[in-house]
Formats: sequence, structure tokens, C-alpha cells
Amino acid sequence: MDSIKRQKIIVLIAGLVIMLCVGILYMWSVFQPYVVEFHGWESGQVAMTSSIMIAMFVLGNIVGGLFQEKVSNRLITIVGCVMFSLGMYLTSLLPSSNPWLIYLTYSTLSGLGCGFAYCTVLQVLQKWFAAQTGLITGLTVSFFGLSVVILSPVAERLLSTLGVPATFEILAVVFAVITIVAALFIHKPTQEYYMAEASKVLRPDEFKQFTAREMLRTPMYWCITGSMILSSAAYLVLVPFIPTLALSRGMDSTMALAAVMCTGVANALGRIAAPALSDKIGRSTTIIVCCVLSALACIWIIFATGVAYIAAVFLIAMTYGGTSGVNPVMATELYGAKNSATNYGFVMISIAISSILFGRIASAVGNAGDFTPVFVACALVCVVPVILMTWMRRFCARHGKKI
Repeated sequence: MDSIKRQKIIVLIAGLVIMLCVGILYMWSVFQPYVVEFHGWESGQVAMTSSIMIAMFVLGNIVGGLFQEKVSNRLITIVGCVMFSLGMYLTSLLPSSNPWLIYLTYSTLSGLGCGFAYCTVLQVLQKWFAAQTGLITGLTVSFFGLSVVILSPVAERLLSTLGVPATFEILAVVFAVITIVAALFIHKPTQEYYMAEASKVLRPDEFKQFTAREMLRTPMYWCITGSMILSSAAYLVLVPFIPTLALSRGMDSTMALAAVMCTGVANALGRIAAPALSDKIGRSTTIIVCCVLSALACIWIIFATGVAYIAAVFLIAMTYGGTSGVNPVMATELYGAKNSATNYGFVMISIAISSILFGRIASAVGNAGDFTPVFVACALVCVVPVILMTWMRRFCARHGKKI
């Protein structure tokens, strides 16, 4: 038992380290001004970098998940970490004449690698901690969000002192070493250990392990997917323009950077707090609470400046992190842990759809300079997830499942 506990802790630490490193991809709002200035590009020429990256991240989750039961978890994680680091390194070599190449390096290669690592680490840790799925999922995805908090000042310092190419080279090499070493310790527990842990919280009739095809036939999948598409809107619209919007409202660069960094704190806090809260009040109720708070924050941010602006950004990021932390727990509880990586990858298609859809809207609105209509729209669409989660809760209750 002591040996198993040591393995469990080592896998946990390794997984959290990987999540912390690969989460830097979500820091594009920090990289963007420096990259654009260095290459002499217009912001609109690389406006879809973040949206395409999220889409590729989702695809990486699906593809990586499909190999979970066929290939070693360690190998999938290593491949993901190599792809992630290679994409960062190639970004340092981009020619100024072809801005679209960043969509291949940063968005596609690093995005896919990040997805491979993310889905594998999450599934492995959910199996090791099957009796504390909500807690461990929240902790794992929070480290993914904490990357922005911890690494933003580091990246900002490197960019301002060494420049864009050197920054991406250094980050790529350092992350390659750290993540590949950590990936060597990633492996899932034995089936006997997983069943013993899961049986502490699941009834015998709840052990059905859905395949992706079976999951896609259930109404709950479409409720979760629809909810995620719309509940993510505010965050995905806001995040590429956080510093730009702050500067346009008279705040200095320090306040603008603070607004960016607070998204990491808020994202991480939401990913920890919401799953923990959902253990007490239910998964669907927690998502409803997040959507209501997000809608209120969308209205608030229309008028907010200074500290109030940072607070509104914080609330939007926290509720986004909250739904991001609860949804994988909900999917695993509804459809089982065996195929959770693939299944949640299909659920995350909603994030890809949302990022592309609202990324285009944000780009168009950003060029026009008036964010008021889109924030009003984001507040209104939060009503739909509330309706979907309410219906799903009642549907599951009729079939003897509390969610």
C-alpha cells in the first residue's frame, strides 16, 4: 500500500507539472502585442491564432483519447509534449512575410500536442483518484489555468528584454525538458485499484462505461455540448482583447497586465471551487450559478473601468473556469471513466465551435471598436445553458441519476 501511495503522489505531481507548462498556450493575449510589433503585422492578420489553437486543442483531446486504450499513456503524453514544444520552437523561426504560418506552429502543432497531454493526464489522474473525481479534476484543470498567473510575468520579462524569437526558443527548450521528464512518470493504475476506488462512490449499476457512439445518442450529451458552446462565449470574446480594452479605457499598461494575469487566478480558482461546490449542490446547479454570474459580469463590464474592470474580467474568467472544471466531472459521472478521454474530447467540440464562432465575432467587433452589443449578446445567451441544465437535471432524476 505504501508503494501504491507513492506512485499515486508521483503521478499526481508529474501530471500537475505538465498541466502547468502546456497551459501557457492560453497566454496568447500576452504574446500577441510583442509578436505583432516584432513582425510588423496587423492584429487582424493573426486574429484567429487563439481560436484555431483552441480548436486544435479539442481535436488533440479527441485523437489522443482514441488511443488511450491502445497505446501507453506515457507514450501519448510524451508525443503531446514534444509536439507542444516543437510548435513553440518553430514559432520563434517564423518569417515576417508569412503571418499565417503562426496558425500552423503555435495554433495547430502546439494546440494538438497540448490536447494530447491534457486528455491523457486528466484521464490518468481521474482513474488514480476515482473516489475524489470532483476534487482531482478541479485541481488538475486549475493548474492548467494557473499557467497564466505564474508564467505571464516570466514571459513578459523575456519578451521585453530578449525579444520574440529568443523567448519562444527558451520556453520551448525549457518546457520540452520539464514536460518530457514528467511524462515518464505518467501511467494509469491497475483495473483492480481503479474499481476498488470507484466503488467507494458509485453503485454497481453506475459502472456502465459508454463508448463515444453510445454517448452521442443520449440527450445529455447534447445538453452539455449546447451549454458549453454558449457559456464560454463571454470569456472567448473577451480574452484576446483584455489589455487592448483596458488601455482604451484609460488604464496604464500595468493595470492591463494585471487584468490579463487575473484571468489566470480566476480561471484556476473557478476550476477548483466549482467542482468542490458541485459536490455539495450538484453539477448542473453549479453550472447554472456560473452562467448567471457570467451574464451579470457581461453587463457590468460594459461600463467598468479601473479596478471594476479587473473585477468584471475576474468574474467572467472564474465562471468560465468553473464550467470548465465541472463539465469533465459531469461527463465522467454520466458516461464512465474508461473512455472518458475520448468522450470528453467529443464534448469539447463545443469549445472549438464556440472559440471559432465567437472568435470571429470578437475579431469583427474588435476592429469596429464597440464591444457593447457583443457583451449584451453574451449575457443573453447565458439563459440557454440555464434552461438546458434545468431540463437535464430533471431528465436524469427521472432515470434515477442525480447530476
